[in-house]
Amino acid sequence: MTIVSLSTSCRPLLTNEQQDEFLNLCSKMHTLHMLPCFSANFQLPTKILSVKPQSRSPQLLALQVYEDVLFDPRYSMHILSVCATERNQKLASSIHSRIIKLGQNTDTVVCNSLLNVYSKYGSVQDAYKLFDEMIDRTVVSWTSMISGLCANGKPVEAITIFCEMLEHINPNEFTFSVLLQACTCRVYSKLVQIIHGYILKNGLSTDNFLQNSLIAAYSKCGSLDDAEIVINRSNCRDVVSWTSVISACVADKMSERAFDLFFQMQEDGVIPNKVTILSLLQACSLMNDLRIFQWIHTLILKGKYRRNPSVMNSLVEMYSVNGFLQQSTKIFCEFCFTGEGQYLSPETMASIIKGCAQSGYFSLGEEIHGYLMKHGFFPSTVTENSLINMYADNEFNDSAYKLFSLMSKRDIVSWNTTINCLVKHSRSSEALVILSELHSHGEESPDFVTVLASLQACSNLASLQLGQVIHGYMIRTGLICDVFVQNSLLDMYGKSGELDYAEKIFEEIGEKDLVSFNSMISAYGVNGKGKSALKIFSKHKNWKIKPNTITFVNVLSSCVHSGLLEEGLEAFNSMKRDYMLEPRKEHYACMVGLLGRLGKLEEAQDFIETMSASPGPDMWGALLGACGIFGNLEIAERAAEKLSDLEPEGRAWKVALANVYASTGRWQDAVKVRGEVEKEGGWSSVEVRGNMFRFMVGDTKHPDSEKIYEVLNIIKGHIKAVDISF
Repeated sequence: MTIVSLSTSCRPLLTNEQQDEFLNLCSKMHTLHMLPCFSANFQLPTKILSVKPQSRSPQLLALQVYEDVLFDPRYSMHILSVCATERNQKLASSIHSRIIKLGQNTDTVVCNSLLNVYSKYGSVQDAYKLFDEMIDRTVVSWTSMISGLCANGKPVEAITIFCEMLEHINPNEFTFSVLLQACTCRVYSKLVQIIHGYILKNGLSTDNFLQNSLIAAYSKCGSLDDAEIVINRSNCRDVVSWTSVISACVADKMSERAFDLFFQMQEDGVIPNKVTILSLLQACSLMNDLRIFQWIHTLILKGKYRRNPSVMNSLVEMYSVNGFLQQSTKIFCEFCFTGEGQYLSPETMASIIKGCAQSGYFSLGEEIHGYLMKHGFFPSTVTENSLINMYADNEFNDSAYKLFSLMSKRDIVSWNTTINCLVKHSRSSEALVILSELHSHGEESPDFVTVLASLQACSNLASLQLGQVIHGYMIRTGLICDVFVQNSLLDMYGKSGELDYAEKIFEEIGEKDLVSFNSMISAYGVNGKGKSALKIFSKHKNWKIKPNTITFVNVLSSCVHSGLLEEGLEAFNSMKRDYMLEPRKEHYACMVGLLGRLGKLEEAQDFIETMSASPGPDMWGALLGACGIFGNLEIAERAAEKLSDLEPEGRAWKVALANVYASTGRWQDAVKVRGEVEKEGGWSSVEVRGNMFRFMVGDTKHPDSEKIYEVLNIIKGHIKAVDISF
């Protein structure tokens, strides 16, 4: 019955003006879903037709329609279904109250509708209460209750209700389907088998819907063999049956088995749907084989999914994630530049940008950035994060930071990407400023990646106080238990000169790995504790953890700092003899530095010239530096000659050579070499009470610069007084 026909039925009771007002009121009530559309032969109740003339106001008549027509049990179910669809919990509660008032709470069908509403809202307690108060529970009542518990993450309670149901009434195929969903939530594969047996016993195994539910349950519980048995015995296999097993195989990274099932599906004459294609794309991505990529690509083009956004997004991601950037870019162009107004998702565009960064196609990445700006993709956090990473990887740090600063919404990945970018490119102080901003904004909490990058920045700057603050944060948040974090913390304390803290962290690491030992050896080495570093190296061997090339770089550096020649030679020789590790250029450079620091410059030169590998600038640079200590001009000029060939534009070796000339009194040569060095302002930093101060040579910008220079001159005077040569 429409609003107009309802108004027509009431026409004898109202004047013309009242009819218009009545129609208005009923229209408003219908908009609020308070009037249903009954069949045309619906009759107004006698109570309304017998209204006295003096009481025939439009308002009263509309309310009486509300009282008598709306709360027909049929309408109660209608409006409750509306509440469930629109998730209008407030209206549903009002209807429930009205149902109780009208005595409809004894109507099982109405109560079943209420159970469905409460289940969809997540009002489990209200559903329980209503269920307990129901006088007559049908199979629909039990199934609705089980479904509600399962949908609200209570599979154990759902199974318990099912067991109680068996004592009162026999379940139907829909009950079993819902129960199987509860089993998959907790991966109860044994229970699925029991339910399967019960289904067979009760003759429900021929139901197509229930067979698909069984196949899905076995697949999601990891019982793929059982799922295949069910599907092979089924006489009504459809696309849902096959897709359930194929998706489960892909989830378990069994790509080849997924394709075998797909080919069986084709032999069965079943046409794949979108979900099947998406699962196959994921399987292809796991296999990382271009020929398979091309096969699935052709299948998509021949089918009806070439314009499907979900499928095309997955196809592009498959190519880009596996390094086939040209193919993914070609699909992107074909899909987005056809004039149909279709676009790939921000997540897919982010994967293409990531591919550009990893494959060295930076100019293409810039073009895609322009496309994204033109077509209104921003703001998009996931895309902007990929762009920041791309610019950072290509050393366009200012562009990366500008993108970060312009973001309207940042997640923790945005902060982490920017901090890592700055740390990676030797801008640790700026990275710590970003960390401070993250803390002050309070939008996101630092996570595992944030902590690791921040500790690396503290290590680079030897920023002890901020490092200790981060240490405290890790203890509060529980991140301290992670071995990667503990190793970074150990490295930070070692480079800050706090060996006591470094040793304590090392002892507290439960499962020490190779990085733990390497960090502790390095900590002792940089602080001049060569003997202690060698003791840790011995412990390392007792733990039966095989050292790597980094271990020996740290051991040899420790020997250099402490002047341990014999121990250094033994460690160097043991690399190939005991561990089958071929020495690299950095190991040779350490040995040259060790010999040079002990004044054995001729032996160091012979060591370089007789080494099997081609000597690099690190070795000749170490020798030149040692010549500056002992004033050996002949070997210094020989090393400088080699360096001029290897690094003609190098600044460090020219400065070192100028220092050698100066130490031997050849001032004109020193001035000449220094004149060849392009002057470039360098800066240093020092941390005082948690504040980082940057300065250059001859800097006077600090507010206390006069006092600083005054103290510096006093120190110089003390040095001259004890006759220590500069």
